[in-house]
This record gives sequence, structure tokens and C-alpha cells, in this order.
Amino acid sequence: MRAAQAALDAVKAAAAVDPHATPDEPLLADIEAVLQARRRLDAYLVKQLQAAHTRDVTAELRGRATKRWLIENQRLSGSAAIRLMTVATALPMRPQLADALESGEISVEHAAPIVTTVAKLHPAEKDLSEKILLEASHDLDPDLVRKLCVKTLDASAAGETAEQRRERVHGSRYLNLLDTWQGMTRIEGMLTAEQGAALRAVLEPLAQRLSGDDDRLGGQRRADALATLATAALGFDDLLPEFNGEQPHVNVVMQYDPLLDALRPFADKPVTDDGGVTINGTEVSPATARMLACDAQIIPVVMRGPSEVLDIGRATRVWPKAIRKALQLEDHGCGWPGCQMPLWACRIHHLRWWHRDHGPTSKQNGVHLCNFHHWLVHNKPWKIWRNPMGKIQIART
Repeated sequence: MRAAQAALDAVKAAAAVDPHATPDEPLLADIEAVLQARRRLDAYLVKQLQAAHTRDVTAELRGRATKRWLIENQRLSGSAAIRLMTVATALPMRPQLADALESGEISVEHAAPIVTTVAKLHPAEKDLSEKILLEASHDLDPDLVRKLCVKTLDASAAGETAEQRRERVHGSRYLNLLDTWQGMTRIEGMLTAEQGAALRAVLEPLAQRLSGDDDRLGGQRRADALATLATAALGFDDLLPEFNGEQPHVNVVMQYDPLLDALRPFADKPVTDDGGVTINGTEVSPATARMLACDAQIIPVVMRGPSEVLDIGRATRVWPKAIRKALQLEDHGCGWPGCQMPLWACRIHHLRWWHRDHGPTSKQNGVHLCNFHHWLVHNKPWKIWRNPMGKIQIART
């Protein structure tokens, strides 16, 4: 504690000096000293985290695992927390790396890929490979160290059999879903060649431009295609496991006044974006909740204030199986004129909205829409209806 406080005091004293008043040579020397101190402070932090993790300190005193405490209480990014804990948990087994960190020769960013690489090597190769990678890190930036780590693994695998290679590659697969500060989800991962080929084969046709009004970029179309796959999976009752005896459904907790405003039966009234959250904490607007509810079993939990529950409703506006089958025979795919999205990638939309316009759940009032065109009618100035001859019509409003 005294060492940490001394470091803070030194930082405060240094920060009181105006760098613009410092001559060039001393200024550059100061910057180099700060970077060296930063590396050594990170090494000190990693040692502390290793001790705290071993003794479950954050769990006992803060109710969080060490990594979650770094993210939730100390506001580190998920990647930064993972990097620190990867190095911290490896310190007792990797004394060479611990010494290099403590001396300031390398940074935590250098150490993390080395730790991950050495863990994948044969026991007889670990120590020598670690030494080579550490020595190389003195002259390389972390990105080049990561590339060197990849080459090290490739070289280590040179003598393995085809079966051993398949097992190693298969064991390297992963997929992470990370929440961003903007309320979005970042996806990162690595798939085997077979998994990647299967995913491409499904995503590519779903990511094609759907019609002349489709102005999405390629990355946006691929993101929507992946969401289409997930949405389609939700429609297969036998595909997903039950949770507490029920198929997956959406629970939406919304403030009472914004909910009433969003459901007010006036077609031209704008919908506000405040007041809605799901039970897992992901913020959604009333408009988004209403769109999700078009063909999902929604359990409304209507709130006034932070704790007063006004109503917990039953599943509503579900399309009966007979109407579903009739619409499937009629639509064959997305009902938006010109769209080629297949039927399995679509959901049924109430042409006259169920809540806002009191539209009936009937064959005449239903049409299959893909995710993109479903989003379009809920969020953009587009109108879709069925004319007296039963043909779907669209227009910008």
C-alpha cells in the first residue's frame, strides 16, 4: 500500500510540471522514463491481481470474480481485463516472464500472447520457446510479437500428424460476444475451416441486396444475415432447449408512460426512445420492443416508477398454426415486392399493427417479412398494405 501511494505521489508531483516549459532532450527523457515506469507499474499490478485472484479477495469483499471486478467496478474494457488476468494467472508457472515484466523489459501487452502461446506448446518446448519470445520482445512491438507467436505455433506443429493438427485446430475455435458502451454487441472469434465454410454458405445468400431500396453496406448486410439466422432458430420449437420448462421468449420491462405513448393508436405520432429495458439490462426503445413483439411470445411487465408492477400480461398476438400455414402457402418468402429472402428467414408482420392500430390476427392482415424489411416498416417512413385484390403494396409515407 505504501509503495502504491508513493507512486501516486510521484505522479502528482510530476504532473505539476508544465511539459511545454521543458527543453526537448529532458522532455523526451521524461517520456521514456514514464513509459518505463508504466511497464513496471503494470507488472506490479499483475502481481497484486495474481495474489488477489488466488485468495478470492474480490469475491469475498466485492462479490465479484477478479475479472468481473476489473470490468464492472474498475471500468476496464473486457479485453484489457482478460489480458491482465491471462498474465496474472500464469505468473507462478512462468518465472522468466515474471522477471521480464518486473524489470520493465516487456509490457503486459507483450506478455499476454506469449503466455497464451507457451500454454499450447509441448511441455518439452515451453521454456526454450518462452525465452526466445521474451528476447525477441525487447525489439518488437506487441503486434509483431503476436505474429511471431503464430509462427512459433506453426513451427511447433510441423512434425505433428494430420490427426494431431485437426485436434489442435479444432481446439482453437472460440466465439465471444462482448457488449459495447453504445449498447451494441461486438463479435470476435475463430472458426474451423468446416465451420467457416458452413457459415459462409448460409450468410452469403442471406446477405445479398434484397431490392432496389436496399442501401446497406456489405458489413451491415452480413450482420443482418447473422441476425436472420438467430431469428429463424427461435422459430424452431425443437431446436432450442427449454428454460425452466418453457421455450425461449422475450420479457420486456418498460416504464408505463413511454409504453402508453408508444402504443397510442395514432399512426403519425412519433415514438419516443426512452423507457424500455429487457431483463438482462440491454436497453431497447418502445419501438424496438413493439417490433420484436410482432411474432414473439412477449410477456409485458408494465411498471410505474422503479418498483411498482402494474401488470404482468400473458403471451399475446400469437399467430395460430392454421393461419401460419395458410400464409406460408401464399407468401413463399418475404412479401416485400422484389425481395428474394426465403420463407424460413422471415417472420409474420401485422399489416395493421396489433397494438397501435388494433389490427386483427388474421390471414388477410398478415405477411411474411425478412428482418430488414420488418425493420424498415417499423423505423422508416414506409407503409405496407394489402390491396382489395390481396396483393401486397408498399409506399413511402
